[in-house]
Amino acid sequence: MPSVPLVLAPLTIAVVLVWSALAKWPEPDATRSAAALLRLPAALQTRWFARALPVAEVMLAVLLLVPVAPIARWAAVAAVALFAAYFVVIARAMTFSPRPRCGCFGRIGDHTVTWRTVARNALLIALAVIGAFWSDGETVPSTLAGFARADWVWLLGAFLLAALVLLIVARPAPASHAADPPSTSPLGAPVATPEPAPGDGDEFDYLRLPIPLVSLLDPQGAPRLLTEMARQKAQLLILANCLCGPTAVAYAETPGWRTRVPAVDVRFVYSSFSAPPPDLGTDTWRDHGGVAWAALGLAESPAAVLVGADGLLAGGPVSGVDAIREFVAEVEVALSAAR
Repeated sequence: MPSVPLVLAPLTIAVVLVWSALAKWPEPDATRSAAALLRLPAALQTRWFARALPVAEVMLAVLLLVPVAPIARWAAVAAVALFAAYFVVIARAMTFSPRPRCGCFGRIGDHTVTWRTVARNALLIALAVIGAFWSDGETVPSTLAGFARADWVWLLGAFLLAALVLLIVARPAPASHAADPPSTSPLGAPVATPEPAPGDGDEFDYLRLPIPLVSLLDPQGAPRLLTEMARQKAQLLILANCLCGPTAVAYAETPGWRTRVPAVDVRFVYSSFSAPPPDLGTDTWRDHGGVAWAALGLAESPAAVLVGADGLLAGGPVSGVDAIREFVAEVEVALSAAR
């Protein structure tokens, strides 16, 4: 079996494993959250597993590159098993409604589970299988040691091509942006809003949609319809579906946001099949299964949406801590103008 082109298989798998590990290591809580959203066994939702997984990925990458053929061979087989397990988890998640976020590469890239995610994992399995067959009597160091200058040029060109394709087709995370000021106050009273400049079209108009018929679980576990909650008082929902750093920041700043907009109920909501973790205190509401998350059209965590007392959405959604801060400031200004 030709060594020059096929050495790319174990090299690529090693790079992917190290990249994945480096992305997961700084935020073990995000890995735990992804495991919960993917409905993995409880043992795989623990902090020790979140720490052990990236360590195991780095060790496997190193073993793929050792100059001892039997070790490299078993590492290649282990890589096939690992990526097959990842594939099964993602394929199973395709049957969930709403679909969770996989967290395969920490906070890098687009985590939404789609057919693109399935295809990516299938390609990784294919590369791992090629590497396993190639490693029968071959090792990466021995193959590279026999490279001529033309082989090194070919290998460099292959990696440059891969980097170019990645830069072209990779999806950056959607930019966070604040919504336009609501056309009504959270209490349903009209609020003056700037008229769009002539020729600007409808892109400045905020389309107020009815509140979706969804329920949230209060901190005691009792269900509450969002429409009923809004009738009593406008709701500013801060929602998160992972335990990443921005989620912790949003939760920590929620009390301050409550103080700034006292005419609105500001509630922190955790969207997951699992109960909110202790890190999110005892005042966190729960969106079981992420039903409200999907109905409100949210994409990135954390996010915020303003629900008006008149039965309509009054602003948002916005995503990201900075965008939520700006959004709260806009709500505060709108409430002040309505007094």
